[in-house]
Amino acid sequence: MAHPAEPRFTGEKILIVDDDRRGAFALGSALSARGLTIVQAASGTDGLRAVEHDPTIRAVLMDVAMPGLDGYATAARMRELDHVAATPIIAVTFEATAADQAKARAAGMDAHVPKPVDVTRLLRVLAELMD
Repeated sequence: MAHPAEPRFTGEKILIVDDDRRGAFALGSALSARGLTIVQAASGTDGLRAVEHDPTIRAVLMDVAMPGLDGYATAARMRELDHVAATPIIAVTFEATAADQAKARAAGMDAHVPKPVDVTRLLRVLAELMD
């Protein structure tokens, strides 16, 4: 059940890109309970494929520490796609120093939410960026 201060979403689709399947599942479950439709990708490559083939994705939650194509490189490549240029990309990661946040912005991410995720905070960031 949503708290009164939490924004609600109905049918908005977001992509979670995270190689930690359990963490992604838990976050996806919490967000779907607030009305979001969740698409999950377990790698940067799969995340790129998802946004390339689904223009209805309204935001991306990106882990940055993934093997292979990390979240920074994935976000930068997503920004090269015309239909994703304005899609909010939010770093959701344990890497939470000021330098990590600056690196996320440089890669084209719009915001940074540290893990463990404060779902209410994340929902507010999503609402602001998806407005």
